[in-house]
Amino acid sequence: MTDPLPDPEWKTPINAEARNGFCVWVEFNDGVSGEVDLSNYAKQSAFAGWRTRTCFERLSVNEYGYLDWSKASGDPDAMIEPDEVYYLLTGLSFEEVYPELAADEARRSCEPNATDVVEVEPREGYSVWAKFADGTSGVADLSFLVDSPAFAGWKDREYFESVHVTEHGDVEWGEDLQRCGYSLYIDLTGLSPEEVLDIEARPLHV
Repeated sequence: MTDPLPDPEWKTPINAEARNGFCVWVEFNDGVSGEVDLSNYAKQSAFAGWRTRTCFERLSVNEYGYLDWSKASGDPDAMIEPDEVYYLLTGLSFEEVYPELAADEARRSCEPNATDVVEVEPREGYSVWAKFADGTSGVADLSFLVDSPAFAGWKDREYFESVHVTEHGDVEWGEDLQRCGYSLYIDLTGLSPEEVLDIEARPLHV
């Protein structure tokens, strides 16, 4: 068994401010700072609230380092991962920012992850039954997402029942709406993100 890699120095915003248009100024924990244009995100339904300037200006950095507009917009998906912002700001790729992690990920790419979904079935209401690669299974109630604009399509029952597993172990409705296995694992188990990351770090025997 290969020893686990030490945690990299994750790139985490420590300050962020809304600027003109859909630009934000961000400062990271490694000293890198600058202005990033987030116009491409404005096209996504989760960020529809940005059309109101006061919403865009109510930017915060949450406890996980995400740029967060969820409270201002009322959409729980109105967040951007810190690494995505770092790549936009620096022009660097994942492989350049986290070379050791990228090499390890390439090695593991053919190995299943504990939170990969292997089976999924629609159930009553806005629930799905799912089974994961580590053997965990059960019914996850996703009704808390239905009022989000991104998940409005679920109100068409046929669309909701189109749920299926993707080649990457996530679940997908139709051909355009996904929820990653990691998030669905949290939905099902009620575990914290830290607890699920710990589970993912353990060797998976199949």
